[in-house]
This record gives sequence, C-alpha cells and structure tokens, in this order.
Amino acid sequence: MPFPPRFLEELRDRVSLSQLIGRKVKLTRRGREYLGLCPFHHEKTPSFTVNDDKGFYHCFGCGAHGDAIRFLTESEKMPFMEAVEHLAHLAGLSVPQMTASDVQKQEALHNDLAVMEAACTYFQEQLFSPRGEKARNYLQKRGITKEVAQAFRLGYAPSGSGLLAHLTEKGFSLSVAAALGLIVESSEKRARHDYFYDRVMFPIFNRRQKVIAFGGRLLEKGEPKYLNSPETALFHKGEQLYALSNAAPTIRQKNKAVLVEGYMDVIALHSAGFTNAVAPLGTAFTEWQLKLLWQSCDEPIICFDGDLAGRKAAVRALYRALDILTPGKSLQFVFLPDPFDPDDMIRKKSPQAFQEALNGAQTFADTLWNTLLENRSIDTPERFAKFEKDVEETVRRIKDERVRSSYEREMKNRLWRLAHQRKRQTAETLYRAPGGIFRPTEDRELRLLTAYLICYPQEGQKILETGFVPQFHTPEMQVLFEKIAERMIEKPDITGAEMKTYLTEEMKFSLPREVDLIEQSGKETETVRAELDKWSDSIHLKALKKEKEEKLKLFAKNQTSELWNEIKQITEDIEKFNAVE
Repeated sequence: MPFPPRFLEELRDRVSLSQLIGRKVKLTRRGREYLGLCPFHHEKTPSFTVNDDKGFYHCFGCGAHGDAIRFLTESEKMPFMEAVEHLAHLAGLSVPQMTASDVQKQEALHNDLAVMEAACTYFQEQLFSPRGEKARNYLQKRGITKEVAQAFRLGYAPSGSGLLAHLTEKGFSLSVAAALGLIVESSEKRARHDYFYDRVMFPIFNRRQKVIAFGGRLLEKGEPKYLNSPETALFHKGEQLYALSNAAPTIRQKNKAVLVEGYMDVIALHSAGFTNAVAPLGTAFTEWQLKLLWQSCDEPIICFDGDLAGRKAAVRALYRALDILTPGKSLQFVFLPDPFDPDDMIRKKSPQAFQEALNGAQTFADTLWNTLLENRSIDTPERFAKFEKDVEETVRRIKDERVRSSYEREMKNRLWRLAHQRKRQTAETLYRAPGGIFRPTEDRELRLLTAYLICYPQEGQKILETGFVPQFHTPEMQVLFEKIAERMIEKPDITGAEMKTYLTEEMKFSLPREVDLIEQSGKETETVRAELDKWSDSIHLKALKKEKEEKLKLFAKNQTSELWNEIKQITEDIEKFNAVE
C-alpha cells in the first residue's frame, strides 16, 4: 500500500535510528555517528555506522545502506507494510489512509517511471546494435569502455522515431511520453516524432536510482551540442545532480564530493577512480543542488573547466553559496589551468595530476578574498577604501550570524595585513630611492604606544580600525606590533592579562621596562583611551610629514604627475589632522 511521502518523511524523522538499531546491534558513539558490528555480514572489526542526523546506516564492509524502514525489512524480514506500522507505533503516529486522489497520483508516478525505464532500455539496446556503431566509436575515442557505458547505462538515440515506435509497441501512452519529454507532438496530436535523435544518451537518475530524465550529446556538428529533457513532473533540473546515485556511497565514505561541469567529466573521473564526482545538469549550480550535496558531505569541491567560462561559473557558485553558509558547511575550489577540463586532466595528463589539483583546493575564504582582489588596483587610499567597502558589504550577505561574525574577523585581519604590506612597500620604496634618506625611527612615544596596546588592547581597537600601521626601526618591534594587531583582530574582547601571557617572551626582549611602567601608573580607562588617540595621531602625523618631505625631494629630481598627486594627497591628510587639532 502506498503512503503520502510526507508521512514517511515524518516517520523517519521521529524514530531515532540509533535506538532502533541499538536493540539489535551494540553501538558505540564516535563523534556524530555510532559504530558497531554489521548485522548483515560476519565481521570482527566494526565497519557499520549509524547517523541519526542524516537518517541512514551504512556498512563500509558489505555496502549495506538504508533507513529505518529498510533496516526492519532486511534485518527482521518484515514486510514493508508491517515495518511501517511498527515504526508508526514507536513514533506515536497513525498510519494514514490514502485518498482516491493519492492513489491515482501514485499510480501515475509508477507509470511515468515505467515509461522512462522502457526508454532507457531502448537507448541501451540501440548503442550496442549495428545502428550504434558511430556512438560506440565516439565513446571509445573518449576512453569510455563498454563496462563503464553499461555501469552508467549509456545509450544511443538514432535518427528517426524509433523510440516512438518502441513505446507504441509496448503499449505505453504517447501522451504520457510527450509529457515526459521523450517525444514531441503537434498541438492537434496528429504528428509525433522523437525528442532525441542521433545523440549519445546519458540517463539521469533520482536518489532511488530510477530514471527520471535524459541528457543527449549530439554526434554531428550542430546546436545544441547537449540537450536535456524538459522540465516534467519527474524532473526539475535545478534540483538534481548527474550521477549522484552512483557517487553517494563514496561521498558519504570520504565526506567529500567533486562537482564538475559535464557528463563526460563525471564519467572520466569515475573511470579513473574518482567515484565521488557529480555534475549539474546544463544549468548554473543552484542553491538546491548545494543543499543536496551538504546532506552527504561538509565541503564539496567545485572543479569547473579551466577556461574563462568555467572560472566565471565557479565564481557564480561562490556567491550563490555565500548567502547560505552555515557552521561546518562550506565549499572548496579547484581552478584547473586553461584550457583543461577534468576529462582532459585525466586523459592528457594523468589521474595523479588531477589528484594533485584536488589536494591544492582553495578554501571558501581564500577564494572569496582572491575573487574580490582580482584585477583591481589598491595603490591609492581611495582605491583601498573602495576595496575595503566591497569586502565588508560582501561579508554582510552571509545570513548565519556565527559564520558572518567569523568572516568579519577573518577579513578584518586580511585587510589589516594588506594595509600593512602596502605601507611597508611604500617605506621600502622611499628608502631605496636614489637620494632618498627615509629612516623610520621609533621614539619613546611609539614604544609606549605599543606597550599600551598590550596592557589595554580593548581600548586600542580604534587605532587598528583606522588602518594605522607604524614603521619601526627594528624588525623585532615590527614583528611584535604585528602579533599584537593580529591577536586583537582575532579576539576583539582580549584582556591585557591574556595579551601579556601570549607575548611573555616578546615583551622581555623588546619592551623590558615600558609594560611595567604602564602597569604601575594605574590610569583610568578614559585617560588611557585619550592618550592612545593622541599618541597615534601624533605618530601618524609625524610619519605623514616625513613622507611628504622625502617625496618632495624625489619630486625635485623627477617631476612626474603621479608623484605630485601623491604629494597633494599627503598634504590633504596632514591638513585633516591639523583641522581636528
């Protein structure tokens, strides 16, 4: 007896799988899963896992896999109906009665799946018939063996309307076949012909390994090269992934999926041992597809083609995922060299070359940062400010509060490092310039400012927020300041005591007296904050005046418009400081 799908989902959600299986199998908790000896085959070392969150059990020894209903039907040999009633009793649910409409819909679904299965079988038979020689030659050139073709149930749709005749002979409704996108009929239903012809056929399965659609690759020149089934009652392409039913066991085992662009990429990777590869279905990677992958693994790898179109598609996937990141759920990215795609990497280089590419996958944070920074100049204060604004606005798109907060700290840290790098490069340029005499000096003010940041890190947050990076005379002090800033960015609520514990050795070496002097002063928080603001402004102003002095000397020898514009900008910055005073 069929049941409403929502009832079965609620049944699975309400029954604790570990408790159900734990009555028969001794389970030991291991992280988020339970581990025990498999009840379906003899073993001495546990390889049977139960995951309550995902609602399935899996044995890495014999491959047994399923949910609560399947466990009862296979381990207890219960009929399906009895298993459902048993679980309903445990969950405190009543078994619903199907309405006539429900039964009709269920029968229509079974009929639709039967039509799709008949079409798949027909295409398979054609591939290995004399009519399929051209398609077999194409697959052979692409390195696809007969065994692989059979594993993926590949087929061939010959020219003409052979499928229409086949379905008619089998007694299937042609109106149903048309609704499923297998044949095309005129509005008057007087003329019909096959939807796919002269194409290698790639069946698309749902997670229960039922055929729900097809993709077809044209063998001759023409457009479109790839043609997918239209949207039907069975198939919504934005909600499916090619080869997910094949890849699911490996994805769960490795906690890793590789998302590539096309059918051939997937098949090439599976043939080379990368059996966790899947692909979207001729569409942009959707939010639904990402959530589908997250059900089985935490950080799928996006590995699209190495050309410009592939890189743009990867960036679109990045921004699509940005809004829905949650703790522990993210993406990684692999960018292949242009013009390689995964299939090329396997055939023209080697499986090892592709594995090395996967080993170098970028984190989501690195890819986001590199994408925002790519092809843009940040060599002026205005350009850097625009980049900083873009980073902050992008991070604000993350809806999950914890993930957003984590990214705010991470990007703040990166921005500070980048600002520091720019200022250091500017200082080195002035120092090395012909006739330049720039020497960053550290007076007592600068040393005391650093010591104050150690003792009162929370009061010193404002200094870092301005992007202020002093230039020290000794590398030891420069490194010390960088460590202080990094820790303040990583942990905004850090206390002076925690900072001193973190920097014990550095303080002894670089600031042996200053920290003790500040601790003994016992100043109030407001006084400290005022002094920090005053000192940072004073140091910043001195640095600006020194920079202007040196650039004027350079301008006297090399009068360029670019150098003059820099001098004007520094002059404006100095005037702003004086206006505040």
